[in-house]
Amino acid sequence: MKMFKIGLRLMVGNVFNVTGSVIGWLKRASSSVSRGLNRVKRTAVENFFKDRPDFIEKLAAKAAAIRDSEERSICEEGLFGKTSQVTLHQQVLYCDDSGSMKDGRSGENRWTAQNELINRIACVSTRILPEGEGIYLRYINKDIPETYSLQLDEIPNIIKSFQPSGYTAIGTNLRTKILEPLVYHKLPNGLTRPLLVTVITDGAPTHESRSAFAEAIAECGNMLVKNGLPRESVKFLIGQVGTASAATAFLQELRKNPDIEDVVFVTKENLDAGYAQWERRADLDRWVSII
Repeated sequence: MKMFKIGLRLMVGNVFNVTGSVIGWLKRASSSVSRGLNRVKRTAVENFFKDRPDFIEKLAAKAAAIRDSEERSICEEGLFGKTSQVTLHQQVLYCDDSGSMKDGRSGENRWTAQNELINRIACVSTRILPEGEGIYLRYINKDIPETYSLQLDEIPNIIKSFQPSGYTAIGTNLRTKILEPLVYHKLPNGLTRPLLVTVITDGAPTHESRSAFAEAIAECGNMLVKNGLPRESVKFLIGQVGTASAATAFLQELRKNPDIEDVVFVTKENLDAGYAQWERRADLDRWVSII
């Protein structure tokens, strides 16, 4: 587990490529806001926030407000920098609802594990968001009626209303459900925050080309560059639930694909396996913040 955590920390460093913590909160919370704008340099993030000090200030205020609350675990030194980097990105959770995700398949409870991950990732990534901001939740097959970004308290009822069924057209629906509405339709000037698309899956693609997912990601990068934005304005963090060898092989292909390596980061350990090893909420928040 120790090596796993070290690997994840290195991965996050690669994902965000930052030169320091976004804001030096905690002991310096009140005086750090003015310096916060200088902490994200030479990254895609800088393009979005260099003229938006109000967003950083609101984020800092939310962080300061929870320093002494039950939510304070994310404000611990060494963790908050990672959490704040994630929070600057518009979080999109892209989840697998194919038939193989049903609890009990192959002796695993993949659906339950994914729902627990959704709740915790959403909690950590929205805890210091300014008011009115939320996350997007999308499934491969089912459509969520509320297409706008969701507040934390809206998510549990949504995930309880679904049961897994269908195929794994993960690339086709990445384009139609996420990239087209949340990226392409907003270009060139309507994209106000960089995106971090967290993908959770238990299998390999079905009912589409095996290369469709990677091709959709590469297309996204090309579209961003064409519209004057860095390719890294949309990044993808991909993890596996369950132990299906087909999924492991597919994710390994993505990890080695040179066409998307700058924007794709694949976890080395199954997400549900790592999640299950943490019991205390504070420890769990640390784990979720570094995946």
